Amino acid sequence: MTSAGAVGRLLDRWPPADRILVAGPDAARPAGELARPGRTVTAWPPAPGDPRADAAVCAGWRWTSGEAEHRRFLAEVRRRLRPGGTLILDQAAAGGDVDPLTGRGGTVRYYHPTELAGLVRAAGFRTEHVELTGAAPGAGPPGVLVAARALLAPPEALAVTGWGADAGEVRLDLRYADDETELLDPAPGKIWADVAAEADQVAGHYPVDDPFGGVRGAPVVSRFFGRPVPPGQLSFGAGVTSLLRDLAGLADGGPVVAPEHTHPDLQAWAAFAGSDVHVATAAALTARIRECRPALVLLDRPGFDAGVLALADVVRLAGVAAQTGAVVVVDESAAAYLGPAGSCATVAADTGNLVVLRGFTKAYSWGGLRAGYAICSPELAPRVRELITPMLIGEPALRAALGVLAAGDPLAALRRRVREVKPPFARKLAAGGFAVISGHPDIPWVTVADPDGAAGRALAARGIRGLLPAPAPVPAPPAPGRLHLTVPLSRRRIELFDTLFEGQDDPA
Repeated sequence: MTSAGAVGRLLDRWPPADRILVAGPDAARPAGELARPGRTVTAWPPAPGDPRADAAVCAGWRWTSGEAEHRRFLAEVRRRLRPGGTLILDQAAAGGDVDPLTGRGGTVRYYHPTELAGLVRAAGFRTEHVELTGAAPGAGPPGVLVAARALLAPPEALAVTGWGADAGEVRLDLRYADDETELLDPAPGKIWADVAAEADQVAGHYPVDDPFGGVRGAPVVSRFFGRPVPPGQLSFGAGVTSLLRDLAGLADGGPVVAPEHTHPDLQAWAAFAGSDVHVATAAALTARIRECRPALVLLDRPGFDAGVLALADVVRLAGVAAQTGAVVVVDESAAAYLGPAGSCATVAADTGNLVVLRGFTKAYSWGGLRAGYAICSPELAPRVRELITPMLIGEPALRAALGVLAAGDPLAALRRRVREVKPPFARKLAAGGFAVISGHPDIPWVTVADPDGAAGRALAARGIRGLLPAPAPVPAPPAPGRLHLTVPLSRRRIELFDTLFEGQDDPA
């Protein structure tokens, strides 16, 4: 077995490990050698109710079961570690002949270093260090020491988790808008009421002949975007969240690249299927794609800062990604504000590697409907259908979604209102000492600089809550830096904001 000194050296690379779990057939030796004042070293398995450990050491890796069981064991180890906790896995060199097809020497399964690193990644870790520790006497795998960090796991890694965090007394929540639908024509509520009026018939319909909604949806979606969308390139799901979960499989364990502060759900699911996730600034995105050669590139359009990447730039990035064989997924959850003509769905047929996601939570305020859809390039249609769960959207939700799309673009009055009230909202924030980025004039939010949290605290002191970007599932996610504030649209919300904001302390 590798010396405890080598294990200790790796542990010292990261934050202090005060609680260590030790597992494996040689657990007793490192448990004794790693002990020190103030440190708790516990043999696996931990007792129920024990706090999460800072590190786990799997000593003398000699397992006689199969790979699936090994992966499950490592995943259970990860669940017993704090996010970012350290895993040190020590596999001794093969002691005799090893079957090259099965990796077994007798009853023991030995892994080559790359296999072991992949197994660790598939269990929810990011591999950060691999070193050889001894040669096998035959042709079997050498001894290897792997160090990895535990990724933040779903659901904690997903964007929805932060919405339940307590923020004290909040009188005006600017993470979202509850006053958008008052400006839509037709009102989404009217369309939903029409569907509900036929609830008995609708709820009883089981459309196994159209499990993705593409057959019935294609004519409506084609008219909406003014471009033909064949049924095979259109799939409906239970909101964009469910589609992101399924389409994470497009990475197929390969690297994922996304700009900073991109919605993290797809990245989190891909990471737990063995993908390495990389983030980049918008300016460095093209270079990062060429450097990492990803399997999947994820874009938010609009982005967290309310900026909207031009369609020509999306097509250009898709071309760069195509050089590495990568798929580009564009999350247009909030692009309804731009109208159908501004969607990447209008250029999906012009590329071979684009998937565009649209939903009804933003602008339509139909988050509870759980409806969303994906439009993909023709070449991607078979891959997308391999991954998306059939029958994922309920029949009432599908009919309501198609009803609102069939109505055309009901957001003209909303866009006029946003353009009317967004500039004075931004000016008021700027006059209060906040550094404001307004972004696209049709997107109903702004962001303010918040590098140290002072802006958020200053607003919270007046009962106003903003939205921080959800962290990417990487070991050292970019600092939030900015705070998202939805523009109040209705007179009641504007007056409430003015009342609360008046007399606000300087955010600096």
